[in-house]
Amino acid sequence: MSILKNKVFKNFSVLAGTNIIIQILSILSSVRLARQLHPDGYGLFNLVFVQVSIFSIIALYGLRTVIIRHIARNKDDIRKVLTVSNQIRIVSTFLALLIALAYNLLNKHQSESKVFIVALLLLIIFTVIWDSIESIFFGFEKMEISGFINLLFTFVWIAEIYLIPNNYFNITVLLVAYVANQGAKTLIYYFWLNRKILSQSRPYLFSGFNDHKDLIKQSNFYFLLSIIQVATSQAPILLLQFNSTIDQIGLFNLGNRILSPLQMMLNMLLTALFPMLARLAVENKKLFAQRITSLINIIVLTGIWGALCFALFSYDVVHLLYGAAYATSANVILTQCWFTVMFFISCTIGVVLNSLDKQKLLTQMTMVYAVVSAPIFYFGTKHGAIGLAWAFVIAAFVNMTYQWVIFRKLLQNQISVLYSFLIFSVIGTLSLLTYFYKIEYSFIIRLIIAIVLTISLLVYIFKVEYQKIKVS
Repeated sequence: MSILKNKVFKNFSVLAGTNIIIQILSILSSVRLARQLHPDGYGLFNLVFVQVSIFSIIALYGLRTVIIRHIARNKDDIRKVLTVSNQIRIVSTFLALLIALAYNLLNKHQSESKVFIVALLLLIIFTVIWDSIESIFFGFEKMEISGFINLLFTFVWIAEIYLIPNNYFNITVLLVAYVANQGAKTLIYYFWLNRKILSQSRPYLFSGFNDHKDLIKQSNFYFLLSIIQVATSQAPILLLQFNSTIDQIGLFNLGNRILSPLQMMLNMLLTALFPMLARLAVENKKLFAQRITSLINIIVLTGIWGALCFALFSYDVVHLLYGAAYATSANVILTQCWFTVMFFISCTIGVVLNSLDKQKLLTQMTMVYAVVSAPIFYFGTKHGAIGLAWAFVIAAFVNMTYQWVIFRKLLQNQISVLYSFLIFSVIGTLSLLTYFYKIEYSFIIRLIIAIVLTISLLVYIFKVEYQKIKVS
């Protein structure tokens, strides 16, 4: 079939397939990690990756999109783009390493070992190298190798976690194993790049720093967006170390781990729909608004269904996977489920803005979100993981007040005020009810309720929303 030979379809299918498997395997790995390390150790282990995410933003300097776009348009510039971007990143990575080192040495709340710090610095370096290589491959539209290598080393990591004897199962051994894996997979990726692309490219002749200035100028916008994004996603988790205890990081990230496959599927859905929506935004704005309205209906109802189903079995799932030590995380994860519903809506608004070429407005809204949310996150972390989870929910509702107004205006007010009030009041009411009132029916009754909810959702989607899309 011709579609199977299509490069875009092939890349998307491989990336989507491998990422889904990786996310599921990551949940499997978190089970043994959480049980063996207990909340304190699991929190400390996750702290490494929170810091890697934060400090890598400085090292990467927003160059990823610029590299991919430049190479996609002019593949003969591979050596120039790679050399210039790497030279910029050498400086930005050195700065990131210094900041990370200073943070950990001067932070009075920090009591981590030298292994922790060395692992952090090495992971930042490997992250930068991997991103540079992956950006080149993605610019050449060769995305499958990235998915396969990541999948291979995810299996290796799972094997290591379950084969390490209990008496050697500690943070030091785990960090050494993880860093070794990252180094090995990055090295393999580089050899593949050299064999498939670099060996066939023409050399780059240095002709001044104009190329550096041009790339830096283009990347500044993405660097700013990355900083805002990490400030509203990873930095609040880091605040738990200051305002609460280290085990709360583990409890909070447990929810992120469980919900990450769902969030990834949403991202893939919106990625797949974006070209069609971008076209309709220009060619047929009425149909564009209709499709977006149907998408919102599907996303909201699916999100509510998922949160309610987890509410029915939250304690069973947590006890089965992670044990009694993580019983308190059930409410944390449930609260994160309701934030995920709001996050889905926010992502859809972002897709609409991008489809209408409103990137500047999107950036402004993102900055406002960060400023408004900062004090909410700060006070939320004083109450531990559950406080931060509710802080994300509250921040989402507060920021939705202006986001939804802009969203309705862009859709020419085709979404009614009554509908707007209805969906947010339902989400808010259900989030409070499911948190404060534990569902204690028998397992069979809860299972029947979940089945009824699932059938009702599927019938509505196919009988109502799908028919709207077919007609339009």
